[in-house]
Amino acid sequence: MKKITIILILLISLTNCGVKKTKILEQRKIENLIDSLNYNVILPENWKPILDSHDLLSYSPRNLGDIFYKNIVRIYETKTTEIKEDSLSNLVQEEIKGWHKRVKIVSQNLTRANTKYGETYTYIYEHDWNFTHYKDTFVYFKYNGILYKFNYSSDIRFYEKYKNDVIFILNNLKFKEKE
Repeated sequence: MKKITIILILLISLTNCGVKKTKILEQRKIENLIDSLNYNVILPENWKPILDSHDLLSYSPRNLGDIFYKNIVRIYETKTTEIKEDSLSNLVQEEIKGWHKRVKIVSQNLTRANTKYGETYTYIYEHDWNFTHYKDTFVYFKYNGILYKFNYSSDIRFYEKYKNDVIFILNNLKFKEKE
């Protein structure tokens, strides 16, 4: 009986070491990704950087834990060397067509505005995915020759609760100066 107890304790100890090592490696990857960005993200105190299910740097409220994917912010950046000044609108239209091919859109709205980031397009749409109703917001703009696509994807139940936090994140992006 003592041998079984000792073996169980050893197995539990070894398993915990693996989990801690995985968390440390994940945290290092997050830090490296953050360091490689062309901008700094200022988060509300109740949010944290995470690696999403596609291993992409994302941001989610701390209290959601394992269901972080139900309320998440992602920021994509694309070099715009081949995108002409007047083609941001065309690019957004192509993105919207792509979404229509991938998901059944329940409702949508596209707006254009001049913001502190310049010409900015905001595309908001709702769709169902895996028995969950989602509301997604994409904000497109160019800054220093880079196209940014800011995405807020949320289970409809959480959308309004965290909307002001997301606006805070978007409005407080700090771009690094080119060297």
